Amino acid sequence: MADLVEQSKRSAAFAAVDKHVSPSVRVLGIGSGSTVVYAVDRLLELKNNNQLNPKLVCVPTSFQSKQLIIDAGLQAVDLDDLPILDDTQGGFASIDVTIDGADEVDSELNAIKGGGGAHLREKLVANASNKLVLIADYRKDSQVLGEKWSKGIPVEVSPLAWRTISRQLEHMSCMQKGSRLFESEHPAAHLRQAVRKAGPVVTDNGNFILDVCVGNIYDPPAVERLFKMIPGVIEVGIFSNMAAEAWFGNNDGSIVCRIPQSEIKKRE
Repeated sequence: MADLVEQSKRSAAFAAVDKHVSPSVRVLGIGSGSTVVYAVDRLLELKNNNQLNPKLVCVPTSFQSKQLIIDAGLQAVDLDDLPILDDTQGGFASIDVTIDGADEVDSELNAIKGGGGAHLREKLVANASNKLVLIADYRKDSQVLGEKWSKGIPVEVSPLAWRTISRQLEHMSCMQKGSRLFESEHPAAHLRQAVRKAGPVVTDNGNFILDVCVGNIYDPPAVERLFKMIPGVIEVGIFSNMAAEAWFGNNDGSIVCRIPQSEIKKRE
């Protein structure tokens, strides 16, 4: 089972890289997580075959992805350093494409991210990109967020007020203006605890993470906005209306590329 999952991750990552990373790509965003490891493996193969732009720079979204980039012999550049790279063109307006993993993706390509605690930087890089492409294995492919991912919405918060923020999240109503935003009438917020370290997880940005369990999420953009309105919430691990494509590796070896369901209907 584990081998099938890893093979499906590899297949999705390789297919997405092959489609979206050509020699014309000058700036590439590199996401975080286990599937992204395979994307960087493919980038290394392309680099060794002289199939990448020789001036390619990669923008990492976490400590992990920066190390992957460096270990592959690629150039890592922080997001805010991009404007000074090319004075002749007045700096880069945006990242050409970002390839990132996901914890779950719904039919509209809204995604839950942050299982690895990197969703703040992931969202900053995605927002600065012309295109966000998600890669994952078949276990992450859902119709509705929360259908398969049961660990909650990752919410990065200020350590100064994590208890207060936790209480506010738990008292949030699932109903807003007559519409049900999520399934649970009693959300539960859990401070994420570290492994092999006593105490909570501390993000690359020095913050804590609350995992907020709400069941199925019926209106991801509204839930994202609602959570972000709470003072002290740094970022919410819902990526709504950001991804252009999602690539899934299946357990039979096949690969599926999806676009938002609403886009399919427009083309019919």
